[in-house]
Amino acid sequence: MKLFKKFVWRLLIVGLIAGLVVNPVLSAGKKVLRVGFDVDDTLLFSSPAFEQGYNSGAEPYSDEFWKVVNSSDEKYSTIKKKTSQILKQYQKRGSEIFIITGRGPAGGENLKKFLNKTFAVAEKNIFFNPGDKSPLMSKLKLDIYYGDSDSDITAAQEAGAKAFRILRSPKSSYKGSYNPGKFGEKIIPDSED
Repeated sequence: MKLFKKFVWRLLIVGLIAGLVVNPVLSAGKKVLRVGFDVDDTLLFSSPAFEQGYNSGAEPYSDEFWKVVNSSDEKYSTIKKKTSQILKQYQKRGSEIFIITGRGPAGGENLKKFLNKTFAVAEKNIFFNPGDKSPLMSKLKLDIYYGDSDSDITAAQEAGAKAFRILRSPKSSYKGSYNPGKFGEKIIPDSED
């Protein structure tokens, strides 16, 4: 009986070692995907929050303007269903999630808390980055990025991330560069709402 047990243990050990050599995923561990999302017209339909900023009397894009906008999402913005589903799928797979917005940081703690509560993304992984997002995307080593604007797509591509286009709602007040498919990115169908 002892001889049989030794044989079984040796067989198990040899099998385990062979499995680790043959299957590098087991030995090296699975690569955790690093996935980024834009906020406006990607995770949120936020035109109503921006309307609050424009109607506040604050100079557009000033710190006061951003304080109003960044404090208005919970009450006025709506979650884009398709993007929310995509984000949750990545979370279930163990991916690390990042959010990068082109908004100014004034009043940003309110937006961070709302995004954390709504999407369960760590506040330390939420960034305010007016201007070119590609250096931050590179620094974060993103594998994938979801955004709506041309600048989201080109920034992701410049940073070496795979870009996915979220379609804007026809109700969006933002009319900046928006040419789905122009850069060879994949377009997420039915992602307007």
